Amino acid sequence: MHIERLDFENSPYLGVYGLATDRVVLIREGLEERKLSVIREVLKVPSVETSVMKSRIIGIFAAGNSNAIVVPWYIWDTELEGIKRSLEELGIDMEVVPFRSRLTALGNLILSNDRAALVSVKFSREEADELEGILGVEVERGMIGDYHAVGSVGVVTNRGGIVHPEATDEEIEWLRDLFGVKIYVGTANMGVPFVGSCMLANSNGVVVGNPTTGPEMVKIEEALGFLD
Repeated sequence: MHIERLDFENSPYLGVYGLATDRVVLIREGLEERKLSVIREVLKVPSVETSVMKSRIIGIFAAGNSNAIVVPWYIWDTELEGIKRSLEELGIDMEVVPFRSRLTALGNLILSNDRAALVSVKFSREEADELEGILGVEVERGMIGDYHAVGSVGVVTNRGGIVHPEATDEEIEWLRDLFGVKIYVGTANMGVPFVGSCMLANSNGVVVGNPTTGPEMVKIEEALGFLD
């Protein structure tokens, strides 16, 4: 099972409430066990329930890859220690780094896999260099289409990527070179172009919002490398 539809309390915007990597998925608190089981089964990684700054919109605030997770500097100490403790109990050796920046919607502003990261042009070059050291991959600043919130308009894993339909051919070629995977354009949730907000995906599978149509699911599976 590479792809599955789901909703979080009637919201199809799964990417707003979680962050998926190839080692763990951070997910908002309070989901019923049945839905957590689907997420773990499809993504094939353990889950850690948490909040960030007492908010459930984990996917807006947190970003990362298999090397590290970055969270806003303002995360509560109890939340940060809870995430670190859960990872330790799961035997997962990953850094969780509070990132000092005036920008806090890191999940919206960072698109990454285990080869590279694209970050919003709103980050300074110095901040991009710092993120490069934390994530352990090449980091470039840029936009997709006319959008600086690259994490909300794209999804990329170690197998493939899908981005906003307004991405240009030149941008797609650049993203392919940067991330080392094929990149497609597409939508989810019945025509929503902000695909990063609509799904949780890693190299093992993808969970998308319930309204996602059959043709969209086929395109997503193709883009993320599950139809090879």
